Amino acid sequence: MKRLSAVVILLLLTFGTLSAQAGRYLVATRRPAREARLAVVRDAQESIDHGVRQFAVVEGFAADLTDDEVAELRKSPEVRYVSPVVERHILEVAPAPPFRSAPNSLATSQTVPYGIDMIHARQVWPATKGRGTVNVAIIDTGIDYHHPDLADNYQGGWNVIAKNADPFDDNHHGTHVAGILAAEDNNIGVVGVAPEAKIWAVKVLSNQGTGLDEDVVAGIEWVIQQKQAIGGNWIISMSIGSPTGSDLEQEVIQRAVDAGILVIAAAGNAAIEALDYPAAYPGVLSVGAVDAKSTIAPFSSYGQTLGIAAPGVDILSTYPVNSVSTADVQVGPGGDIFRGAAITGTPRTDVTGDFIFCGTGRVIDFQSPRREPGSFSVAGKIALIKRGDLTFNQKVRNAKAAGASAVIIYNKDSSEINGWTLIQRDCQGAICVDDPGDVAFDWPLTIALSNADGEALRVRAGQKPIIESFRFDSYGILSGTSMSTPHVSGTAALLWALAPDATALQIQNAILSTAQDLGASGYDKFYGYGLLNAYAAARYIAPARFSSSVAQPVR
Repeated sequence: MKRLSAVVILLLLTFGTLSAQAGRYLVATRRPAREARLAVVRDAQESIDHGVRQFAVVEGFAADLTDDEVAELRKSPEVRYVSPVVERHILEVAPAPPFRSAPNSLATSQTVPYGIDMIHARQVWPATKGRGTVNVAIIDTGIDYHHPDLADNYQGGWNVIAKNADPFDDNHHGTHVAGILAAEDNNIGVVGVAPEAKIWAVKVLSNQGTGLDEDVVAGIEWVIQQKQAIGGNWIISMSIGSPTGSDLEQEVIQRAVDAGILVIAAAGNAAIEALDYPAAYPGVLSVGAVDAKSTIAPFSSYGQTLGIAAPGVDILSTYPVNSVSTADVQVGPGGDIFRGAAITGTPRTDVTGDFIFCGTGRVIDFQSPRREPGSFSVAGKIALIKRGDLTFNQKVRNAKAAGASAVIIYNKDSSEINGWTLIQRDCQGAICVDDPGDVAFDWPLTIALSNADGEALRVRAGQKPIIESFRFDSYGILSGTSMSTPHVSGTAALLWALAPDATALQIQNAILSTAQDLGASGYDKFYGYGLLNAYAAARYIAPARFSSSVAQPVR
């Protein structure tokens, strides 16, 4: 027998390794997985080796399998089908400038996001704010249950990924969704559609906002089991999805529907005529997004099975506590906000006052009289400075020496503004040390703006005072069908609180039949049945709570 060369052996070993590489699969069985005569689930060591997760409500399991193992399972009379797991992710998009972000006073006062009044939720609150036996399970990245706008409504939850009862939000998305749905009416922050509704967190997505249909299946199973254990009416709110369907995911959603759970999901943000899954499954109330003018959002997906539209553009809501480092300039109370970046070394504070343009920050640029009308002294005012000529360090020292209360430096071109610093460094070879004098210096508040925003701000000099701020926020703005979905879920919670004996289908029908028609007359693929109207739906499901006569659907 000839000896194999080292190269041939290496190729054989490489091929063998690749052919044996495992992928993650969902295996649907003909009876509960624990009863199936399959070694991969019956043998304890096999189960561990294959990372098996057995499902309790649907017949099946998830496992790491090689191609050969998949082929063998597909031949088994115990198996209905085997399918690769598919990805799921959050459905948000970043807001477009000019930014309309949280006012600085949200820690001590409350604002009502525009979507609340757009769907007429406040008109329902005299009758109910969602308190009762209705429970809303938010299947997402988790919830920051310490948030002062959510803590009292939070009931508990499950972390599908870690397999424990701590579904803390290590992303931000689930907390934002939760605030739209049920932020408390407590004189701080924001207020949600159903500010007294019970909310549960089911964490199925990672800190990157991604996960698998396997995790969604397990999360929905947990909700079904909770309903069986404690009773009450249940809503599943899913601001997640992707373009690929999943047979086992569809099965578990059908089990939820059969159990009387109302399932609501985001249509998707691909701006195409195809809904994401799980929104595309039969039995799911799918939600598209509109802007503040009731126009379909440019990102919102659509199709012939779209259910309804709700506000989903520039929605202000809760974030994990102090998770958002925010530097911005607001023109007058309630005016446009220019989002910037904190320059390293600046203190975290707010400064309000008039501002003047101070050239590039040279000493001569602060001397009086200025050539610009009304700009004779920077003392006690905010200095707006353009990048160029001097270091940031020297510009700000000059501004402080001239009596400026704060500084804004805007870029001279379209390059990035992140990474700017007031702290100079002394480098000896590869070792660099911050200048101790700069570290100890009492710097005024200093933030950076883009060239476009700086020039836009400059032309407003002398018109209104500005608020310059560097802070950590617990609130922020996002857009997406992710944001429109909890408007509908919160409305469903209000309706079920009004009519606890209603079925999930009756709640859904009330929402759809009272929607405000948008777009083409009647149902259409862009807006579904139209814009969500919580008040009309509430009068429809519980007319006696609002008037002596039966309210008619609002078209």
